[in-house]
Amino acid sequence: MLFIKGKLEVVLDSPDVVLYGSPREARFAEITGRVVLTTKQAQSASSLIVRLKPKYQNSFNPVLSILWMSDITYTIVKDGRIDDASVEIPHDSSTGQQQWRFAMAIPGNIFESVHTPDVSITYELVVEMRTASVSRWIPFGKLSHSVPICIKRLPASDSAWATIANEPMYASAVWRNSVEMTAIAGSRVMHDAQSFEVTGVVRPLHKGMRLLCAGFEIRESLEGNLRCPTQETSQRSTVAKCSCEITTASLDPARSSGPVSSDTSSGVRFKMEYPPASIPHRTGVAIDQEIQVFGAVNVPCAYTEIQYDIATGPIRVSHELVFSASIVDEHGQVHNVRLSSGIYVFPKLTQAPLDLPRYEHSDKDILLAAGRRWSLDSSTVACLPSWAGSIDAQHTCQDSPPPAYSHVISTAIPSS
Repeated sequence: MLFIKGKLEVVLDSPDVVLYGSPREARFAEITGRVVLTTKQAQSASSLIVRLKPKYQNSFNPVLSILWMSDITYTIVKDGRIDDASVEIPHDSSTGQQQWRFAMAIPGNIFESVHTPDVSITYELVVEMRTASVSRWIPFGKLSHSVPICIKRLPASDSAWATIANEPMYASAVWRNSVEMTAIAGSRVMHDAQSFEVTGVVRPLHKGMRLLCAGFEIRESLEGNLRCPTQETSQRSTVAKCSCEITTASLDPARSSGPVSSDTSSGVRFKMEYPPASIPHRTGVAIDQEIQVFGAVNVPCAYTEIQYDIATGPIRVSHELVFSASIVDEHGQVHNVRLSSGIYVFPKLTQAPLDLPRYEHSDKDILLAAGRRWSLDSSTVACLPSWAGSIDAQHTCQDSPPPAYSHVISTAIPSS
């Protein structure tokens, strides 16, 4: 058959590939999934190849594509013979699907995915299939399909980088011996598409200062071969922020003897221990006591407005958290004071749900073996016979759901 009539697609177990450790120390990772061919009749594959390749941007897209690597090829079927590491699922007449499961390895020094308005490092997984050796010379004798895939990297769990990144963030500095600013967060690691909570503290060292507004922002720095129109080798931009003005009217004076706070819809909340002193004909709030600023910065989705941290590669990405405040000195001059500290934007690992049969579907779940059911009561745990875990022959190969076990919680420790 010279022409293939059907639909070919590749279904990945995960749309992302996560590497652990720096490019010099990271081991290889695997891309796992299955190739699905939907046809009316079963087909015999003569050639089935999966390739990981850089994705080229079209000529109408001004984004520069960095293509540093050659294609990584994995052959599932060659000359009609399937690879030993792959599994072929026969054609299902009810769904019309014929599948091949595969697992291909990629090196640990591959560069991570980046996509900015000026430069990108993107990948795609391409699958090509032929069903007859004659179709090798026919342009339309093959089917192909491609899906985008992202390469991400996380620090190794036992590395110094991971230890520092998981520590709480605490940064403090004094401005002109007048005001001390402090930024506190539970961790230096934030994830995309989530809210990052941070606390700022403005503490006076002497009187006469006023606070007009305060807020937080996340700044991103890109370095490397950007080739942007300005010919710069680095770029800095603000990817997320939240700020709010503070006034005496915005604070809640209902509790004059306790803390005074203000709730705003901008993601920033102020809190003071005592009601602030009123300042006639002046804006802002007097910094005559410690002012706490609570903020929640909404981190955008990755590859849209923010990138993950990248320490090594043609494009390097870093981030910092900035605690900013507009302060009026005793002479009435406004100063925009900023306190910054390094943070990390890492991908959040999520376990994809598995398509497993439910226990009430007894036709899809066959109980092969069952052991004796023993109560977990503390009085019987110590006297269980040695053969308690053996399998009963009469309970083998029963086409019924597994039994429901009762759970008994006990604080007793079984004796050895």
